[in-house]
Amino acid sequence: MFDLRIKILLITSLFLSPLLLKAQVNTNIGAGIEMGLPSGNFSNLSGIGLGASVKADLPVAENFAITLNAGFINFFGKSNALFTVQDLTYIPAKAGLKYQLSESFYAEGQLGAALPLNKDQKTLFAWSPGLGNQFKLPGGDKLDLGIRYEAWTGKNNTIGLNKSDTKGFVGIRFAYVLGL
Repeated sequence: MFDLRIKILLITSLFLSPLLLKAQVNTNIGAGIEMGLPSGNFSNLSGIGLGASVKADLPVAENFAITLNAGFINFFGKSNALFTVQDLTYIPAKAGLKYQLSESFYAEGQLGAALPLNKDQKTLFAWSPGLGNQFKLPGGDKLDLGIRYEAWTGKNNTIGLNKSDTKGFVGIRFAYVLGL
């Protein structure tokens, strides 16, 4: 009987949490375009990445939100007289925390995975700290401009090598955000 009460309480809390969270601050969903500027060794393989993403901010306190982010990004391969690098295409899926430093300025950190769409590529662990600013529009919607450092790490794809495969880049995101 005691276990049943706990289960009912947990299920009720789960279903009521969106109402409680929404009472504190608004949920936001934004769709945006992404640009990735490779750094370090990754800049030898690609000069730029372009993509799109969707991000939801789910408030948990007055200045804190849980973020869910999924997208698509293609890093265009470089070529020279000796070799040609194929484009690297990934679906990054991340979750994290966002803190409002002021009414429009925020800091966030996210963790997740970069899922490859190319053959012979492996899923990579993704992490990214960043900053951004949201500009209010008439009607409650916003424009979001964010910048972050993002790194994807995993095991090297080359047989016989046990080295880390890291792809690091500076990410810039410009999004239209709907306040719900």
